Amino acid sequence: MNKTAAPATSPAPAPGAEGGALPPDAKRQFLDQAAGTFHESFGCDRCGLYLYDDETRELALRAARGYEMFGKASIVLKLGEGLVGRALAERRAIYTEAAATMPGYIRHHNFPDDHLQTFLAIPLLSGKERIGVVSMQRKSGTPFQAEEISSARLKAAELAAAIQNANALLIAGGAAGRHSEPGKFFTGAETVFNGNAVSNGWAMAECRRFSANGLCDLLAEKVAAYPEARRSLPETVALVEKRMAAISKTLDERLPEAASMLFESTTMMLHDENFIGRMEKLVADGTPVAEAICSVSREFIAFFRQSNTEYIKEKAQDVEDLAVRLLECATQASPDDNSDAAPHIVIAERLLPYDVLRIAQGNVCGIVLVSGGSTAHVTLLVRSLKIPMMIVPERDLLTLPDRELVIIDCANGRFIVRPGADTLKQYEQRLAAERGERAGVSIQNQTHTQDGVRITLLANINIIADIAGAIDAKAEGIGLYRTEFPFIMRQTLPGEADQQAIYSRILERMPDKPVVFRTLDAGGDKVIPYLFKTQEENPALGLRSIRFSLKYPYILDQQLRAILRAIQKHRRRDVSIMFPMVSSLEEFEAAKAHVASCIESVHAELGDVEVIAPKIGTMIEIPSVVGIIDRLAEISDFFSIGTNDFVQYMLAVDRGNPNVSELSVTHHPAVLRALKLIAAAAIRHGKPVSICGEMGREPRYIPFLVGIGLRTLSLEPSHIPTAQQLISRFTVAQCEQYARDLLACDYIADIEGVIDAFETDVFG
Repeated sequence: MNKTAAPATSPAPAPGAEGGALPPDAKRQFLDQAAGTFHESFGCDRCGLYLYDDETRELALRAARGYEMFGKASIVLKLGEGLVGRALAERRAIYTEAAATMPGYIRHHNFPDDHLQTFLAIPLLSGKERIGVVSMQRKSGTPFQAEEISSARLKAAELAAAIQNANALLIAGGAAGRHSEPGKFFTGAETVFNGNAVSNGWAMAECRRFSANGLCDLLAEKVAAYPEARRSLPETVALVEKRMAAISKTLDERLPEAASMLFESTTMMLHDENFIGRMEKLVADGTPVAEAICSVSREFIAFFRQSNTEYIKEKAQDVEDLAVRLLECATQASPDDNSDAAPHIVIAERLLPYDVLRIAQGNVCGIVLVSGGSTAHVTLLVRSLKIPMMIVPERDLLTLPDRELVIIDCANGRFIVRPGADTLKQYEQRLAAERGERAGVSIQNQTHTQDGVRITLLANINIIADIAGAIDAKAEGIGLYRTEFPFIMRQTLPGEADQQAIYSRILERMPDKPVVFRTLDAGGDKVIPYLFKTQEENPALGLRSIRFSLKYPYILDQQLRAILRAIQKHRRRDVSIMFPMVSSLEEFEAAKAHVASCIESVHAELGDVEVIAPKIGTMIEIPSVVGIIDRLAEISDFFSIGTNDFVQYMLAVDRGNPNVSELSVTHHPAVLRALKLIAAAAIRHGKPVSICGEMGREPRYIPFLVGIGLRTLSLEPSHIPTAQQLISRFTVAQCEQYARDLLACDYIADIEGVIDAFETDVFG
């Protein structure tokens, strides 16, 4: 098919341009450099960078190398038109060594490519947003190698994020204190506050107040006075950049899932003429540094918040965060001191993204928030990092001076300021006892019952940092990696390249033991704000887990391809994929079909190299599958029982609801009998079956699970030593009899009697 290129005098509007206003020179230079990078890095004869306009649903060639007529003529394509348009419409890379033979191929008169038949088009995507396409061509007979295509995909993902942030910055660029007296109510004596625990544990250390709260007030519309700056604006910018680089280096090892929270836009803004440049002009005209920072930041924040484009609106928090860091470095007396190096307990009104990253650096041993609740990503982060956190509704805590000794005790819901001698002695004894317990635990490489039957103990992990605990506990693999954490920690969907890097890191750190990746389990109590725009009346029964993934297949396919590429990179045959919340055979078969399609896509990149296909399993969480369990066992490679949701759905009880939580009885006879049916079906069909819910760590239930035939348990690393010791104290015959006794009971009270009798007989 032939098509005449559009004249350059009427270019399509740039994507993301609200009202059509984008500073052209800065963006043109940015895109030209990007096209040049691809052209040189991959040695192609022609490279084109197309940007997409969501309103017109058109792609326009915006930067190019090897297009002789570029600048005199351009190319404008509808979404789905030509190979470039197809790549973006279908959200996949298109590669061919005979472009003219491909369905939908278009020959542009002003840009003939008869001699350039080796063609690669990679879509530029950022979550749900279509950004554009990068296309590369080589002379016929000069193919792109598989590793070149993989590398190009990674660079394309980086470019998509950079363009997204550049759009936001350039659009905004084109658009036109309260201080508390410290210690005012603390008398010096011990003071105890009651609070609500968000995570477990306790800690004793000096406190630090996060300073963002007062500085945030300076970004309000009316400010009585600005603090005096102790540094010039250039010194301030350099110091912020230095701090961000230091945190980035630490996070790369400790919490790579959150790496994108150091938004690329932050670095860009620190060098952006429309942001820092405007501050510099204000300062040159006599405006004080702090006021200049606030004035410009305030305009950007207001502009972003009124945007109709979601990813631009989300930049408001980034700007607020960066403004606070600039103010902090400009006005603090000694920001280079290492006051945060010692372990400390944070007291804050709220936490900004930068604060969350400071927490992840490893020096925070406790958190007290004085108002509201915690966001989902903060809660998951502190739980994964084993940091005690409480909400204490007492704003006067914000006046507590830094370096006061405090104790946070989540188990008892207490926050103690300036503990007295008796309290200190009590907690010091508690610390000594816990250290003694840990020192007395001897962990074996394998777990066996008293009569020598092997029980495999795997680890459940949320973040890569959990792997260290799994290794210390001598876990025999990862039975559940919850992949939602990288999604929760971001403001937009993690790119395919980001996900692949995380999954590869997991395989690197667990090099010789099996790993099970659970696909995205979004929804329910794991709400990801940028994915769920409307609040459901009953999210536990709504669009969540596999339902969500099948409704938005491009999100599922991105994740599957990322996992598959990580598997191929490390040539691992012990990696599995598990789908959560499966309720029917149709759902599971649809999910498996996506895996097969993604394997074909990855195979096309690898060429003649064998594609290692992972085992595909079902997470048993919904009671509806019990009625089809035999057929499900036939088409699944393995089962993993998620008892937390299984019990909730079986009993129709929200365990988080205090009005009915006492009805959430894990040992309900219907639950126990259903678990027996599931285990029996897996065993009949020769399929592995494990458990990954909290039931698998409870001493009263572990012998029952062994008794119904389970030989693999997956639990939090901290519970593995206790489970191993427990299992070594009973025989399989004892467990089987225990299971028979429990399954024979019709009443909960009778079951509890059997449990009590067994614990007395076995453990004394």
